[in-house]
Amino acid sequence: MNSPVVVVVGTRPDAIKLLPVYNALKQQQIPTLLCATHQHVTMLDQVLQLFNTPPDISLSVMVAGQSLAHITAAVLQRIQIFYEEVRPALVVVQGDTTTSFAASLAAFYQGIPVAHIEAGLRTFDMQSPFPEELNRKAIAQLAQHHFAPTPLNVASLLHEGIVLKNIHCVGNTVVDALHYVQQLLRLNQVTINPSLQSILNKAATEHKKIVLVTTHRRESFGGGLLAIIQAVKLLAGQHPDHLFILPMHLNPIVRDAIEQAQLQKTPGVICIEPLPYHELVAVLEQAAWIMTDSGGIQEEAACLGKRVVVMREKTERVELLWEGMGVLSGTTLESIMKAAHVIMLQKNNVNHCHLYGDGQAAWRIASIMKKNISALAHSEKFN
Repeated sequence: MNSPVVVVVGTRPDAIKLLPVYNALKQQQIPTLLCATHQHVTMLDQVLQLFNTPPDISLSVMVAGQSLAHITAAVLQRIQIFYEEVRPALVVVQGDTTTSFAASLAAFYQGIPVAHIEAGLRTFDMQSPFPEELNRKAIAQLAQHHFAPTPLNVASLLHEGIVLKNIHCVGNTVVDALHYVQQLLRLNQVTINPSLQSILNKAATEHKKIVLVTTHRRESFGGGLLAIIQAVKLLAGQHPDHLFILPMHLNPIVRDAIEQAQLQKTPGVICIEPLPYHELVAVLEQAAWIMTDSGGIQEEAACLGKRVVVMREKTERVELLWEGMGVLSGTTLESIMKAAHVIMLQKNNVNHCHLYGDGQAAWRIASIMKKNISALAHSEKFN
């Protein structure tokens, strides 16, 4: 095959979940290029460095105060030129980011087949998560090849009319990435910032239970975000044997809300700067339980056997709830407090939880592509 496979990443979640696929394609000796749109910059670059995988091309679309319309238009225009230069046999995108949607649309316009990793996740509500639900549904209609993490995701794709032969249930590549980073930590091939290590050590010495808290969802901005912050303050006051660690998202709306609530001054709460992925994994490993509105952290927590308060109105990772590993709290103060106390009454750890995969998803994806590369490159545009 002369034309390469192009793997497109734009955000940290894209890179975490696609770099295992990129490396597996390389191991299968499939000509592959890594295109970074840099929808995000700092946090994306941290993951690229962690996996020792510099991009072959950077589109550098990020600007200060960027809107969703800017990201979509900039990716669409710049990646079109890149596609025209390299003529990909296949474009590989992940999940539900604006980069993934725009990269898929540009490929569709040029008749280039699209493979969608993490296909089939649904809340069935276009406003939650926003704009991710729209992105993932649109990508499903633009893609020819769908790599779904779970049987439920397969069922969702079938319900939308995707042909079964084009769907592969492979697990989620986030598990592959998590296992890789855990290995780096065990072998001391990555280092933890001394200030973070001091926090973790002090918590262990004082026998405090660590709770990782993350919040960044657009649909929570306003009352939901304030309720999350207030819940953390109340829980810290009620449970002095706990230490709540909150990496502050870079979004100024989130940071302003944290500052106005003076959460940093609350005993039992530590607000820190965003963590590189390997440090986030280190905190996840030591956490007793998790409070989050993130999608990926739900999967990582489940893989590590950690129970989760999912601070959202809806989640596309319902397997976590069905398994009893998480509680969907909603975004009111009362509901978050109730869910947290439910989680605290349960045993914290579960061993060998494989809800979202076994760490071999990327190998399966690359093997399928290798066996069918000719068909993938010349398949029909529509399912």
